[in-house]
Amino acid sequence: MFQEFYGFTRVPFSRTIATQDLFPTVGQKELSARLTYLVREHGFGLVTGEIGSGKSTAVRTFAAGLDFNRYLVVYLANPTTGIMGLYYELLRNLGEEPPFSKPHMVARIRTVLADLNGTKHRAPVILLDEAHLLAQSMLDELRLLLSDKMDSQSLATLVLVGPPDLRRTLQLSVHEAFTQRLAVRYHLGPLDLQETLGYIKHQVRLAGYTAGPLFTDEAIQRIFEYTKGIPRRINQVCTTALMAGLIDQKSVLDESTLRKAIADLDRE
Repeated sequence: MFQEFYGFTRVPFSRTIATQDLFPTVGQKELSARLTYLVREHGFGLVTGEIGSGKSTAVRTFAAGLDFNRYLVVYLANPTTGIMGLYYELLRNLGEEPPFSKPHMVARIRTVLADLNGTKHRAPVILLDEAHLLAQSMLDELRLLLSDKMDSQSLATLVLVGPPDLRRTLQLSVHEAFTQRLAVRYHLGPLDLQETLGYIKHQVRLAGYTAGPLFTDEAIQRIFEYTKGIPRRINQVCTTALMAGLIDQKSVLDESTLRKAIADLDRE
């Protein structure tokens, strides 16, 4: 396995990296600043990004940094269960036993959220991932669920997370009432060349690599061109390159190794 060959103490380019060890990018810092404003205002927000861009990870990293005593974060990731399924999961995450009927679910959610805000002084933050899978009617139901004081306030911060299609969907006139409530809209873009270089160095350093540069400048340029700066794709091509390097017994991965790795990926 390439882990032993390159002297890694753990596997690099893994999905299991701890939030505190993530490579900080300009986009992630800006997103964090905007979400900080959003939770302070108890507003609705929209975060989009290409598949594999790290948007969900960035949002979860922000949430992990919130003060547990001041915020209660609920992460929901399966809108395909329908509005009843969503309400069920929300109540479960709020520590409540869901009632059977929809009206009772709505009433229970509103009561719990109001109690968190008013009595327990712990602001609810709902992160709804894969939000492009929401049925059209569910957006209005969520808006009405969280509306408070004649629609002048929200019972919780709501962050929708999804691919660019979600932004285009919300531009439809049928969603205007919801879209007007969005206090923050942010698209997390890909890494640029310098961030790609920094990301790769960061990953191998976290994995315990202590020798000189593992990837040549030409290899990194090729990685950037192939992946378009999308972190998940960078992880895939770098992992494949490490396996190719092991087979060829290369201590430094050059452009020829990357060509082999890319050819392997393109055949899949």
